[in-house]
Formats: sequence, C-alpha cells, structure tokens
Amino acid sequence: MMNKSNPTEKVAAFILKHHLLKEHTKVVVGLSGGPDSVCLAVMLHSLGYDIIAAHCNFHLRGTESMRDEQFVSNLCFQYGLTYRKADFDTLTYAQIHQISIEMAAREQRYAWFRQLKNETGATAIAVGHHQDDNAETLLLNLTRGTGIKGLCAMQPQSGDVVRPLLCLTRTEILSYLQTDGLSYVTDHTNLEDEVARNKIRLNVLPILKGINPAILSNITSTIENLNEVQRVYRQAINAAIQNCCIQKENGELHIIILKLLQLPSPISLLHEVLFPLGFNKQQLKGILASLGECGKIFTADERRLLIDREVIIIESLHYPSPQICQEVLPRTAVNISKSPHLAYLDADKIHGSLTLRTPRTGDTFAPFGMHGKRKLLSDFLTNLKLSLFEKEHQSLLMDGTEIVWVVGKRSSELYRVDENTQRVVVLSMK
Repeated sequence: MMNKSNPTEKVAAFILKHHLLKEHTKVVVGLSGGPDSVCLAVMLHSLGYDIIAAHCNFHLRGTESMRDEQFVSNLCFQYGLTYRKADFDTLTYAQIHQISIEMAAREQRYAWFRQLKNETGATAIAVGHHQDDNAETLLLNLTRGTGIKGLCAMQPQSGDVVRPLLCLTRTEILSYLQTDGLSYVTDHTNLEDEVARNKIRLNVLPILKGINPAILSNITSTIENLNEVQRVYRQAINAAIQNCCIQKENGELHIIILKLLQLPSPISLLHEVLFPLGFNKQQLKGILASLGECGKIFTADERRLLIDREVIIIESLHYPSPQICQEVLPRTAVNISKSPHLAYLDADKIHGSLTLRTPRTGDTFAPFGMHGKRKLLSDFLTNLKLSLFEKEHQSLLMDGTEIVWVVGKRSSELYRVDENTQRVVVLSMK
C-alpha cells in the first residue's frame, strides 16, 4: 500500500495518474541547483528514470551564478547523472527581442531544453514547479485579470513539459531534502520582493496562510475543480466554433452572426477565436456591441475584422495577389471552358501590356454578355454580394485604363472571342 506521506511515492503516483512519464524513460531535467530542481532530479533518479541534468548559466548574478554551476556539476557527479550545461548572454537577448530579462531567460532555457531533448532522444522535459508555485500563478493571474484557463494555473503536462512535483508543497520538498541529507543553493533574488511573483510568495501567501493554514490545499483543490470545468467548457466552445465559424478558401474567417447571438455566451466564442488573432478584450466588447453596424472595421496587428450583413469577416493584412498565367494560341487550338479561373481574349483587341491592380473609385467596364454596355465596377461587385474586404482586394487585369478581366469573376465584352478571332490569349488564375 502506498504511503501518502512519502513524497517519492506521492510523486510516483502523480506521474502514473497523469501519464507524465513511461517507466525508465530518458528525461531532460531542468537543474538550477535550487531545492525544487534538486528534489526533482534526485527523486526521478531514485524512481529509475534516465536523467539528463540540464543547467543554464545566465550570468546574471556574478559569482553566485558560477557557484550554482559548480554545485550542479558536483551533484551530477555524486549521483552519476548525465550533465549538460549552457551559457547564455541573457541581457543582450532581452535587448534584441525587446522583452524582460525574466522572459528572455525563459525563452532561452526552454529552447535549449528542447534542443537537448531532440539530441538525446529524451521523451520529456521535467521542471520543478510545485503546489506553492501553482498557487502563486493563480493569484498572479487573478491580479492581472484572467479567464478559466488562467485560473487553471500550471498543468501537470504542457506539451513536452511535465511537472511531477505539482503534488508536493514547498514544505514537503524541503522536508524531503532534509531527511535525505541533500544540500541545495539559494538564489538571493527569490528573497527580494521587487517582482510581482516574489511579492505574492513573500507577502500575500503568508497572510492567506494566517487566515487559513489549509490555503495551499484549498487552492490546489480549486485548480483541480476548475480543470474539470475547463474540460466541459472546451468541449462546448469547440462545438460552438464548429457551428458558427467558416474558414473560406481565400483565407478569410467568417463568424455567422445569427448563430453567434444564439449562444449562451457570445463573448466567450469571440474571445476564443479572436483573442489569439491579436484583438484585445476591449475590442471584443466593441465588436459584440457593433454587430448591427454593417461596415464597421476593427484592426489588430496582423488582422482586420469587418462587421458585414450576416457575418463577421476576419482577414489577414497580408493578402496575397493572384498569379496570372497567359499563353497565346491559334483559335482552332482553343476549347473555351466556363471555369471562373480561366478567361479568353481576342489577342488582336489588346492594345498594350496587361497589368494587375485593385479597384479604384469610378471604375467602369463592359461585362461579357452585356453587348458592350458599361457598368460601374462597384455595382457589379455589389451584385455579386462581395464583402467590403473582397471588393478592396478584387484583382483587375488591365489593358491600359480598360478592365480586361475582373479576375475570377467576368471578362470584358470588348475583348471577347468572336467569329473573326485568329489568336486567343488564354488567362489562368493560380
């Protein structure tokens, strides 16, 4: 029978419950030398896993950084662990990418961990996050504002990253180290309350523990409950996305307004679909409030959103131009097709070089089949029920100032192939 008070057995059961690692598999373990990572590495080693101990030296703490590196090297030698070390110029990386030192170190760390994983054939990357860390994450997300996902905090597994110690508290980890006579190093920056997470760790959590000593257990239980809620929510939101959203061939995403408004929470679907595309929370509220305002546009870094008659349309700002191929053939060699991707012109009716452009105000042309009668291009496109975005991006093949082909829609009567045609220009759209 498992001893629930034994930290190693708790971790073994946690790994089994969440399918984190297969027995005796090779694992990259982030080993900083702090108590959490030391506990993780030694514990997984004792459970029979093949450990690749990965130590990052970010050179941010002077002699303390070198002390940590030497400690980890000695620990690996003591336990016979495979040792790997990498040096990073984190300050320069942060400046180049215009991110915080903390984020720079995180990006460098995980990029190298994944490189090691691929090089060694390891099955996972294990890190030493525990229950206290998860409580801090939940509280930190709350202070910043978050949804269900943020309240679920860190997961036992995120992609190839596993967190076997999420079943232990910091107190349990320190007790395990003391019982086994294991030493560790202390990062002095963790004891300074200058960053938000440290303020929560050093100031907020002690107050909450004073209110209720079982706060960590309660937060952990709440996270587990929220994860169950998240599973139900995810299933429902995926079904709603399937029902409400259409991915068009031209790259546009359409959200059907009527179906959106029939949902119990339209804003939730907008958040799940649009937030990852760069639209912020304030814009999402504005979009929902503007659903009756046909023609209203919202812009994010890489996307534009249009409130159309029946749908919300989202397009990339990098709209590709079509590739037009042309060849000149004898009339007798051409069998005319009705495909919208093809157009046929009388070569001798073309006066110059054919060029591509998009519509301009006042454009007119003579649509094929209207016996030369001219029509405003804007009216022609409106009759086709094109959205504002589609009208803006509509490609026109021009012969000087004359529209030869509204690409993919209609060619001009002025260039039609008739009984007198000798040579045919065949245009195809890719």
